[in-house]
Amino acid sequence: MQQMADMSIIFHLLTVVGLFTILILVTKFLNLVIVYLRPSRLIRYAHPSVNGDAPWALVTGASDGIGRAFARQLAAAGFNVVLHGRNHDKLSGAMAQLQLQFPRREFMIIIADASCVSCADCIHHGSQNQNNHNKKLDSSTPDFAAIQQKLGSMNLTVLINNAGGGPVEAKFEPVSASPEITVTENISLNALFPLHLTSALLPTLVRNGPSLVMNLSTMADQGFPLIAYYSASKAFLMATTRALRLEMQMEDLGGGSDVEILGIRVGRVTDTTFCREPPSLFLPSAETLASAALARAGYGNGIVEGYWAHALQQLSARLFAILPKWVEDKVVVDTMRKHRESVRQDRKKE
Repeated sequence: MQQMADMSIIFHLLTVVGLFTILILVTKFLNLVIVYLRPSRLIRYAHPSVNGDAPWALVTGASDGIGRAFARQLAAAGFNVVLHGRNHDKLSGAMAQLQLQFPRREFMIIIADASCVSCADCIHHGSQNQNNHNKKLDSSTPDFAAIQQKLGSMNLTVLINNAGGGPVEAKFEPVSASPEITVTENISLNALFPLHLTSALLPTLVRNGPSLVMNLSTMADQGFPLIAYYSASKAFLMATTRALRLEMQMEDLGGGSDVEILGIRVGRVTDTTFCREPPSLFLPSAETLASAALARAGYGNGIVEGYWAHALQQLSARLFAILPKWVEDKVVVDTMRKHRESVRQDRKKE
């Protein structure tokens, strides 16, 4: 009898644990659904200044692809747009096309190579900060003080840190085969440039609040083989996003800023330099992705997948957490081997 009573207690405990687990999963799924059903609140940041100046948005990496799509979406939403890139001709062409599409908007360009953030040795020796007032914004090395000075008087309310180097550029190579300059430039592009740019422009964004900082990452930011430094630099950006969001909350507790810090994790996207496949359910166009990402703004989401189908992919990936670690590792390794082989085959066809 005692054994049956013990078994009954165990059965009831397992039932409670099972129901509690199901409740957690259902709650997480409903929260996920709500994120993608709520209407856009981007209009919250499209407000004039106290002097009646129109709102401005800065989009990094705006020459083409997702960056240019962000610029179009923001212009359509009522923003004047600053386009950043490293190629003057491409940026000028993008600005000309946008001006034709949106004749009532203003556009300007900033030229700076995000992969060339000054090294610590340069800063120690003062080369980065010499004659800041005489520097132009068409210099290849980013001059954050000059950028801040140029945009500081504008009603800048949105910063989209979109510029970044993807796994195709990283060539799916192991760390041991990665030249020092390649690693350094990629980390500068994905981690240091958005951090320094945000730091330089944050006082302006705080003054013009409510404002938005959106940082774009990747669903591969959790440590993937063959793209180690790319994956790590994007993880750095998301850790920065979380930390800065909490800093803004601390400022709010003191009656301070109204700046939303939003991290957007992105899966594969077409209509970009490195992908021209037809759009599909899990492969949105750059325009679709930009529109979806901007629709996530205004709710204090923290870090989310910008596009709902990418969120489903990420949810499926998280199910691997219940499997033994070696199973999850094997899936990741096999997946990256297939990606590397696919890239090699594509290069042979070129």
